[in-house]
Amino acid sequence: MTFYEWRTQLRVHHALVLLADGHDVTRTAHTCGWANPSSLIAAFTKITGSTPGAYRADRRNTAPER
Repeated sequence: MTFYEWRTQLRVHHALVLLADGHDVTRTAHTCGWANPSSLIAAFTKITGSTPGAYRADRRNTAPER
């Protein structure tokens, strides 16, 4: 694995945490170091197989009620 691949996986992992906490895609992209949401969406989809929005919606639908 190259440094670039490792760094991208680390950034996507951080994005997973933020999205699970309810942050929107734009804020997550900028917090994790992407210049724009499109770049996050492309990297996220390549690694996880789904878009950040779909992941966030799925987490919202399957989260246990408080």
